[in-house]
Order: sequence, then C-alpha cells, then structure tokens
Amino acid sequence: MSSMARDSSAESESAGAEPPARSVLVDLASLLEAERAALISLDREAIAGFATRKLELDRALTQAAKRQALGASEQALLERVRHSALQNQLLLAHARSCVQGVLSLLAPENTPRYTAPGHSPPAAHSVPETPPIALNLRR
Repeated sequence: MSSMARDSSAESESAGAEPPARSVLVDLASLLEAERAALISLDREAIAGFATRKLELDRALTQAAKRQALGASEQALLERVRHSALQNQLLLAHARSCVQGVLSLLAPENTPRYTAPGHSPPAAHSVPETPPIALNLRR
C-alpha cells in the first residue's frame, strides 16, 4: 500500500470516528443516569464516586472542546447533559433537605435556626413545637 493510500485510509477512518468530545458527553450522560438512580436510593458511596468521576469527565470534555469545536449534535447532547445535571442537583438538594428534616425530628435541639437580619435569634436550646419538615408531594 502506498503512503498516499495509507494517508487517505487514515483520514477516512478518523472522519468516521467519533469525536472525542462526543464520547465524553456520552459517558457523562450515562454517568448522570446512574447518579440519578443513586440519588433516588440515597446510595451515599455511589454518589460520592460519581462526583469524582464527573470532575474527571469535565476535565476531559474541556480538553476535547479545546482540540475540536463542538458540532451541532455535540451541542445538543451537551444541552441534554446539562439538563440531567441540573435535575440531579435538584434531587441532591431535596435529599439533603429530607435527611435534615428527619434529623431535626430526632434531635430538634440541633436543628439549624435561620433568622432574618435585624431579628434576634431564638433563645439557646429552645425547642420549637414543630420542627421544619421537607415534604415530597410528587406521586
């Protein structure tokens, strides 16, 4: 095979190959699906592992985007990944709120108190009649 034919063959293989950013985005989309399941089941160890892996994929995506601009399909996939990440962030915030609510039921004296500026904080060690609770009203 001549060097010209090899170069042409290599170009056609790389033209058909998936861009690096696309493969990182696909990995990130899969990871976010798994993270969502872990958030729903409150799997703390898995959630921590996903956080580390997301940081790694973020760095890889940044590098891939520097090497080659994202095309229209990658931009669309990036938007779906962004939406999934935001949904997972909301689930995480809700899970933390629910856990804090349960903890405040078990130990109301340790419930964080927030006061508006200009108002005095509640007396030390005062126990509210009903601690705040986060409710999930989804069916």
